[in-house]
Amino acid sequence: MSKKIVRLLTLVLAIAMVAGLAVGCGGDNSGTGGGGSSANGVNPEDYRGTSVTYVTWKDPALNEDGPVVEKFKQEYGIDVKIQLVEQKNYVSIIASNIAAGTQGDIFFETETFPGSLTVMQPLDAAKLDLTDPIWEQSMIKASTVGGHPYLVDTVSNVWSERTILVYNKSIFENNNITTPAQYVEAGKWTFENFRYVCKQVKDLGKSYKGAALIGEPAIASCGASFFKFENDKMVVTADKRLYDAMNLLASMKQEGLVHLGYEAFGDGTYGMAITNCFALKKTGYYTNFNSNHLAATYTPSWNGSEETVNSSLFRGWGLIDGAKNPVAAGIFLREYLDVNNYDLATAFHNQDVANFFFQVISESSERQYYFGGSMCRIYNNDIRIHEAWISQTPATMNSYLDGQKNVMNNMAEKANKDIDKEIQYLKETYGE
Repeated sequence: MSKKIVRLLTLVLAIAMVAGLAVGCGGDNSGTGGGGSSANGVNPEDYRGTSVTYVTWKDPALNEDGPVVEKFKQEYGIDVKIQLVEQKNYVSIIASNIAAGTQGDIFFETETFPGSLTVMQPLDAAKLDLTDPIWEQSMIKASTVGGHPYLVDTVSNVWSERTILVYNKSIFENNNITTPAQYVEAGKWTFENFRYVCKQVKDLGKSYKGAALIGEPAIASCGASFFKFENDKMVVTADKRLYDAMNLLASMKQEGLVHLGYEAFGDGTYGMAITNCFALKKTGYYTNFNSNHLAATYTPSWNGSEETVNSSLFRGWGLIDGAKNPVAAGIFLREYLDVNNYDLATAFHNQDVANFFFQVISESSERQYYFGGSMCRIYNNDIRIHEAWISQTPATMNSYLDGQKNVMNNMAEKANKDIDKEIQYLKETYGE
């Protein structure tokens, strides 16, 4: 069965579940639950009575994965211990636990790569069948270091991410403004029209603002980036498009059309936000937002001749270095990341955004992952160069970016030292 068909079938199933045709925590999982095999040559029954520790900052008891965790524990007889830590210090806390011999098993990667390599091990020990159609191959490919994959995600995983645009449809409808979705349908959703719509919303009055932006998703939507991971190296990508994108955002900020931050959209005064799919979840960024007013569509394209960029933050799940029960961790991840095990009817703000969520995360175009935030956080004391459009103007932006080239090169050099150390470890461990 081709990848395209697999994706389509997953999408159809997921949307059907959202529509209430198959609600609840799953239904028939085709033998993957209980005694089914979720890994290469692995019998889950051999791990009954053992435990795994999932290190995260999101308590499943308070989110939609809670029932999935509990069902897994009951069906497989594998206990799942949740270790809650601060997201900001996630990697450093795990490093301390490794040093003390108290580390958990499962790593939750969200914008800490490649610094996270210092506390992870490759997925080999999990004995997962990575040819299973459930796995999102773009993440496996993107997280492969020295020939060994480090992270998995699944096709149509309820936690999957992609850069998207949300908008307050009540503002558009009440003021007869063409919606972003209508621009998409007409094939005219470009940054030029995005800027025009921001101005239309802002001109409605003092209480209205154009758009709230998360820095890197906005830059990635322009087809630009600061860094790229390829051929086992972190590479600086500060090209002309990055300069143009940063100048555009600085210009729009100077005109009062855009503002930094994803939270602001939730107050109901913004027309739009460039964000990621977490915005669509009821437990996401906008928990208090009127669900009837939330709509979602694609981000603008740079111009009329280019496709919309399929970009995403870097998110996946893997093994902590020295994990004590890596095979059971793999069995858990196969079930935890299976969209069929979730009650999708209550996960999203409304059915329209749920349908859009499964549509965009199932599209097969190559994903452009962005690393600026993680690089700055790990290797540059959290000096956020990707948000410089807030402090700079079009008159100063080019000189600012010129002055940051050495900083970016130094960050890449530090990252590549960590990558090289991991590759050396792989050679010593696997004899390659």
